[in-house]
Amino acid sequence: MPTAIAQRYARALAEAAGPAADFERIAQDLESLTATYQASAELRDVFESPAVSVQQKARILEAILERLEVIDLTRRFSRVLLAHYRMGLLEEIRAAFQRILNDRLGIVQMKVVSATPLSENEQAALEARFSEVTRKKVNAEYQVDSNLLGGIMAQIKSTIYDGTVRGYLNRLRDQLRA
Repeated sequence: MPTAIAQRYARALAEAAGPAADFERIAQDLESLTATYQASAELRDVFESPAVSVQQKARILEAILERLEVIDLTRRFSRVLLAHYRMGLLEEIRAAFQRILNDRLGIVQMKVVSATPLSENEQAALEARFSEVTRKKVNAEYQVDSNLLGGIMAQIKSTIYDGTVRGYLNRLRDQLRA
């Protein structure tokens, strides 16, 4: 259920920002705050501990927000998270907000796994082809998996495009059985 809660908070942040907001700056602020929160186990313990008063937590949060130089909207949103004991959902909220931002900007996230590293030309060609397919700008993340015999596997949301040798052989086997 935390994912549904995180999505609600991310949507509320996007709505509070309004249509003319600097969504990229808000995303950067959330990224910085999340990185700071995740980098320190002691900080997480303080925010999750019922032994630490809300006022003490608020002072610590204000010091962090001041150091990170976040915008006012992010500052207010962080205070809401603290007041509702949702600081532990910060990473999920950040990810959900990034998905909202990508939707508004017409960007789709793609994960590509290949047997060997792809050259810059291959990456550009692959991104161009998937931009045509999705009619959106593609933001790709590349990984190498030496267990693949060859080819690539791409994933956009829940759709998997299997162009691996193993995938081809499996499809060929299924056709021969039919």
